[in-house]
Amino acid sequence: MPYLNSLRNRFIITLAIMLVLVMGILMFILHQLMIPNLLSEERQGAHVYANVLQESIDRDARNLNTMVYQWATWAGTWEFMNGRRPDFPQTHITPAVFDDHAADLMIITNPNDAISWIAGRNPVNGSFTSCAQPAGDCQWSLDLVREMQRQLSSTDTMPRIGVRPDFAMISTWPITRRDSSFAAGKITLMRLLPGQWQPEAGLSTLTLSSIRLKKGDRHDDKPAISIEPIDDDTLRLTLTRPSATPEYQVLMTTRLKRDGLHAGIARFNMTMLGSLLLLIALMMAMLWVFRAIVLRPITELSRYASALRQSPGEHLEAPPPWLQARSDELGNMAREFQTLIKELNERNAHLKALTNRDALTGLGNRRLLDRQLPRTLSLTHRLERPVALIMIDVDHFKLYNDFYGHPEGDQCLKTIAETLSDIFQRESDLVTRVGGEEFVIVLPDFDLERAMDIARGVCTAMEAQCIPHVPSPTHKYVTISAGVAISSPDHPLSGEALIKQADQALYQIKKSSRNAVGCTTCD
Repeated sequence: MPYLNSLRNRFIITLAIMLVLVMGILMFILHQLMIPNLLSEERQGAHVYANVLQESIDRDARNLNTMVYQWATWAGTWEFMNGRRPDFPQTHITPAVFDDHAADLMIITNPNDAISWIAGRNPVNGSFTSCAQPAGDCQWSLDLVREMQRQLSSTDTMPRIGVRPDFAMISTWPITRRDSSFAAGKITLMRLLPGQWQPEAGLSTLTLSSIRLKKGDRHDDKPAISIEPIDDDTLRLTLTRPSATPEYQVLMTTRLKRDGLHAGIARFNMTMLGSLLLLIALMMAMLWVFRAIVLRPITELSRYASALRQSPGEHLEAPPPWLQARSDELGNMAREFQTLIKELNERNAHLKALTNRDALTGLGNRRLLDRQLPRTLSLTHRLERPVALIMIDVDHFKLYNDFYGHPEGDQCLKTIAETLSDIFQRESDLVTRVGGEEFVIVLPDFDLERAMDIARGVCTAMEAQCIPHVPSPTHKYVTISAGVAISSPDHPLSGEALIKQADQALYQIKKSSRNAVGCTTCD
C-alpha cells in the first residue's frame, strides 16, 4: 500500500492501533467490572428505600394502633361496655374524632363479638354517622363490618392491612381497665387506603393489590421485598406484607428511577472520554516530536538532493540557516498554490461574514453580538459616552407558532426584523437576533431615558404592524416586551453583564405584564 511508505503514516497507524486497544480494555472493564458493581449498588439502594417505605407504613400502623389502644383503655369506654354510661357514644364519638383522617370506621364489640356501637364516615358522601348497629344511617358500613368480623378472629393487637372488600388498615384492642385483665369487649379502628397510596409526603406512591395464597402455600408473617428491572430506566419495587384477610397477602408496588446506574455509567463514560482526549493529546505530542526529530531532517535532505539533481554540474551552496531551522513544506505549498490560497481566503472571508448573520432574518447573530459588543463598549466609553442595550422578546410566541404554524412564525420574525432594521439605521447601531424570538439592539451614545423612549417606540411600531395573534392573552395583535440596560463611563459593564441586566429587566416586565418596557435601574 502506497500510504505505508510514509514513516509518518506508519507512526500514526501504530498510535491509532494502541488507542483502539486501550479503549477496548476500558470497555471490557466497564462491562465486566463496573456495571456489576453498579447493579449491586443499585439493588442495595433500592433495599434501603424499601426499608424507608416499610418504616413509613409501620409508622402509620403504630399511630392507628396507639389511637385504638387509647380508646380501648379509656375509662369511659369501659363504663359504656358495662352499661354505666349509655350516652358515651353521643358525647365522645363525634365527627371531630375522624377529622384528622386517622381512622374512617370504629367498631365496638362485646366479649361475644356482637356489635355494641359503630361510627365513621361514609366513603361515598363523607357524611358522619354513629349507630348501635350497621343499619339505617349506618347501612353503608354493613359490608365492611361483615368482612371485618370475619377477620377479627385472626387479628391480634398488631395492626394489619385488610384487602376485602376494600384495602384498609385495621387495628383492634381489647377493652380493659388498667388495673384489670378482664376484657369487656373489643374496639376496632379501620383506615381506608386508596388503590394509589402515598404513605408519607416525599415518598413514592404505592399501587395496592392482593394475591390469594394457594392451598399449601406458606403464609409468611414477615414483609418481603422484591426488586426487578422493568427496562433500562425503571425498577419495579414490590413489598409483600401479611394481610388481616385470611389466605391473602398485600402487594405494594412502585417504580424507581435507575438514576444511580445511569449516573455511574455517565461518570465512567466521562472518564473514558477524558482518557481518550488525553491519549489523543499524547499521540499528537508524540507525532510532533517524531516530526521535529525525524521528518524535518529527512525532508530537508530530500529537498537538497532534488535541487542537486535538477542542477547538475552547478555549484550549490548549503541550504540557508532559516531553511534548516524550520520545515519548508508549508512554505513550498504556499508558493505553488498562492493563487488558490488567495481564492480560498476570499471565500473564507465571505463565509465568515455569513456566519455573523442570522439565516432567517438577515440580522446579526449571537456570534456577531459577542464579538462586536465589547468593542462598542470600549470605544464609546473611551469617548465618555454611554451605551444602551435593548433586549426584545415576542409575547406568547409559542402560542403563535402552535396556532398559526412555524412558517407563519418565521414570517412574523422576518416582519419584526424588517421593522427593527427600518428603525435603527445608524451605522453604529447593532441589531441582532440571539434566540428563537429574542432580539438585541446595541445603541452607542444612548442614555437610559432615550433608550426607554426608543424601546417604547419599538413596542408601538410592532403593535402597529397589526399582525393577528388570536391566542394571545395580551393583545389581538403580535406585541413585544423589552428590557433596557445601560453601561455608562462612570459605571461600565462588561458585555456579558450588560446583556444579563437587560435579560433581568425583560424577565421582570414579562413577569408583571406584557407589551411593555422595563429596566433594572428604573424607580
